[in-house]
Amino acid sequence: MNNVFVYCEVEGTTVAEVSQELLTKGRKLANQQGVELHAIVAGTGIKGQVEDQILPYGVDKLFVFDAEGLFPYTSAPHTDILVNLFKEEKPQIALMGATVIGRDLGPRVSSSLTSGLTADCTELEIGDYDDKKSGKHYEGLLYQIRPAFGGNIVATIVNPEHRPQMATVRSGVMQKSIYEGECKKEVVYPEVSKYVPA
Repeated sequence: MNNVFVYCEVEGTTVAEVSQELLTKGRKLANQQGVELHAIVAGTGIKGQVEDQILPYGVDKLFVFDAEGLFPYTSAPHTDILVNLFKEEKPQIALMGATVIGRDLGPRVSSSLTSGLTADCTELEIGDYDDKKSGKHYEGLLYQIRPAFGGNIVATIVNPEHRPQMATVRSGVMQKSIYEGECKKEVVYPEVSKYVPA
């Protein structure tokens, strides 16, 4: 509950570099919030192939969804997996790459969960927010930072009320690095049919 989730893209059995960059950033955000970093990967024939490409980046729990029909990527099953997993796990933050897949999957998931999504972020930070209209003070929100108006200004977007706070992040703007600290590195292999309706 309230953890940070990263959706990891795969090409065959190779995890996308942008996903590893997001795991590195996700670990930092999770540490700041005092929560765990969880990762999700879905594909065909990936069990035993992808874990070592994901866990070293500080992942506490990895959900590996492995079944026929999950690679190559198609919208419906991947959306069902994320929506149903997020309903169970209730993450506070969910991140994915601003790739062809992320730009398709992110809006579908956020729309299903009525959570909102900030696309093409170049930076993510944790901070507080004062809503001048309602007078409410929010702590520990995700600052979703992205260029606006053709890159002439930088907008900082917050989502105070709805969860998860979702963002897609451009490839190459975050640095990936192996995590040296302690983390659980638990791996689970959920039954895909429980998450994807027949």
